[in-house]
Amino acid sequence: MKTRHITSFLNFSRFVLPLLAACALTWVVTSCKHSDLWDDMPGPIAEFINHYYPFSELDSFTKGSTTYHVRIDDGPGLTFGSDYAWIAVDGYGLPLPQVMLFDQLPPALYNYLQETERLNGVFSMERDNVDYTVTLLDGTLRYVIATGEMKLTPTPS
Repeated sequence: MKTRHITSFLNFSRFVLPLLAACALTWVVTSCKHSDLWDDMPGPIAEFINHYYPFSELDSFTKGSTTYHVRIDDGPGLTFGSDYAWIAVDGYGLPLPQVMLFDQLPPALYNYLQETERLNGVFSMERDNVDYTVTLLDGTLRYVIATGEMKLTPTPS
């Protein structure tokens, strides 16, 4: 009886131990990849991501001639300028965090989104020297920096 248990354990070990070793190796390799991406990223960009998307794993980080692009695993894509300030944040179908909207959008634009109960429906935002553009579930909202004017363009039905 004891011999049969030992034989069963040894047979079980032949399959399980290599499988566990393969899983551990995969975890180490992917962890190193993500760690390398964080190491390559400028500090202000890493701080921005850690603040608004804590405990995130990175899918990719690329540096262009004047921009940086970050893609979070199963999350948003972010574009930063050469000054490390965000240019665009695309939630890829997921709403953006409200605290980021509060911190990063002009107060008048944030207040409008809050008053119209659209804070949970902001899926992307972009900015340049002229305006902010916010993509909503039901349209696109443009905020002109110089005048404070806002224009909502509904999504075509």
